[in-house]
Amino acid sequence: MELQDEYPPVGETDIDDPQRFIIELLGLALAVILTWSLFRYLMKDVFDTISSVSFNISYILVAPFIFLGPVLYYWYQYRGEECLPVRLFADNSPKETFSQKFIVSIITIGLSLTFINYTLGLILDYIVLSSGLYGDIDFFFTWMEEFDSFFAFLIFMVTQIAIVATIEECFYRGFIQDQLSKVLQSWQLILLSATIFALSHLLVAIFVYEIESKWLITSMINWFGFGLATGYIYHITRNIWTVIAWHGIWNVTVFTIWYNVFISETPSQGLEQFIWISKAILVNALILFAIYCTRNYIKEFGSFENKSSAPKTIEVKL
Repeated sequence: MELQDEYPPVGETDIDDPQRFIIELLGLALAVILTWSLFRYLMKDVFDTISSVSFNISYILVAPFIFLGPVLYYWYQYRGEECLPVRLFADNSPKETFSQKFIVSIITIGLSLTFINYTLGLILDYIVLSSGLYGDIDFFFTWMEEFDSFFAFLIFMVTQIAIVATIEECFYRGFIQDQLSKVLQSWQLILLSATIFALSHLLVAIFVYEIESKWLITSMINWFGFGLATGYIYHITRNIWTVIAWHGIWNVTVFTIWYNVFISETPSQGLEQFIWISKAILVNALILFAIYCTRNYIKEFGSFENKSSAPKTIEVKL
């Protein structure tokens, strides 16, 4: 998994002490995680669910300052850099980057990976639930069940794609992972960025949503697995918009189309925990395998177009 030479990590400052550099990035990530978790905890009784208009407006107003504010300060004031801390455009040109082909490509990748991930989870969930362990089941889909109105859904969709996915991917992949690639091997930085991504959800899950037992473990597996998948795709493409598209489409999908199940029996706690943890591991392993098998296609369609800086030559016949 060698790094693409045409898109090296952004920034001109030399890294004299790799260990100190890693500690700086981890400290920055920890500060952001703790600040965001504290904000969510203090405001948990103020806002409604994540699908509410009030929560999404608060995210739009607050999250950019919490996630990107420390990054910008560290980048410009401490490091003394002049370029953007995240590579947003090919050759620093938004006009050349956002072509119709490019937009179609990243949306296609996002929709395809969302479909694969969602379908794998659905199939394995149905196999487990209909295996007889849960007795008679009543399995049915829901559509926009969390939303009071189409306006609330529209605000949620815009927030998830334009703000949540953009901020989180720019922070975890576009900045943390990209900068770590200066001093770590590819597998190390993908593992580390995925771990930071998963841990960033842990405190909120415990203290805000009060998730416990097997569901907390399976959630951590899913967050870590998603971090590995998006980190690998970013490593392949070096294009932050590809992972933003998938992240945003995935978030909107799982809150829009879901399924509920009524059961008549419950297996032993130990067996149930083993089954669902194994299922979470299997789903994430399969999505990573699917990405690995299609990595050449993802790189071809999800990368920035390679643009040569060499002058064009013209053959003149005399």
